Amino acid sequence: MAVRPARRAWFVALAGCAVLACGREDDALARVGEQRLALEAFQSHVAEATGEPWQRAGSAVASRLLDQYLDRKVLLEAARLREPATPVDEATLGPAQLQRLVQRLCGDAPAPDPAGVARDTAARMQEVVPARAEVRQILVGTLEEAQAARRRLDSGADFVALSREISRAPNAAEGGGLGTVFEDSLPPEIEEVVFSLAPGGISRPIQGPTGYHLFQVLELVPAGPPVQAEVEATVRAELAQRIAREHARECVRTLAAEIGVRVNPGRMWFAYDGRYLEGRRNG
Repeated sequence: MAVRPARRAWFVALAGCAVLACGREDDALARVGEQRLALEAFQSHVAEATGEPWQRAGSAVASRLLDQYLDRKVLLEAARLREPATPVDEATLGPAQLQRLVQRLCGDAPAPDPAGVARDTAARMQEVVPARAEVRQILVGTLEEAQAARRRLDSGADFVALSREISRAPNAAEGGGLGTVFEDSLPPEIEEVVFSLAPGGISRPIQGPTGYHLFQVLELVPAGPPVQAEVEATVRAELAQRIAREHARECVRTLAAEIGVRVNPGRMWFAYDGRYLEGRRNG
């Protein structure tokens, strides 16, 4: 049966609407399932993440942020579909909550392979750990102040209390603790003095860029092989973190394929080169 001209025009308009989604498709930055993501929301996200106007974000930074933004939306959409009875509030979804959401949706990551832990531990045991010292400091403005402080310490004054009283260092309130420092990590004139002290020893005044320092060494460990138990614990933790990242990345990739993610490069102010480009979703 022939279609009347008026109805033919209506069919043409409807077909055009299907191709362009009545203009809505072009307005969306991306779609995650049936959810349309507005460009303006992502621009606000970029500004918040970088601390600068979104217009300053180049293609590499904006592409990486968009991938992370879409990963988050994929997880939220998967949670909505799989767990409708326990909705997730995106506004309060901090890093810890996001990690728990990944664990709920993706399960636990595999444990590190014991053979891999043993292999990497053995390799690191061949390294030599440089000498290290646990150090704290007092920083004052003049040589005379440093000499007066040294006399008080020689007379029995407590280093931590004196630091809190007179030091101008940023950590003065905590007693001047610098933590563990390694040989070859300090300026030569300071390193020579620090690593010549015995545990408990206090240095002579040493001039620095911002004043005069007095250092106290609390512990000194000479250079030598690492402690195997410490190396093994470090290796296991690093492998576990890497496996967890790969596990989460693969899970998000699978969820994205199930839900469907489409990006609209025409709505972007940058040249997008991320993981959600058509044909690169498995890359």
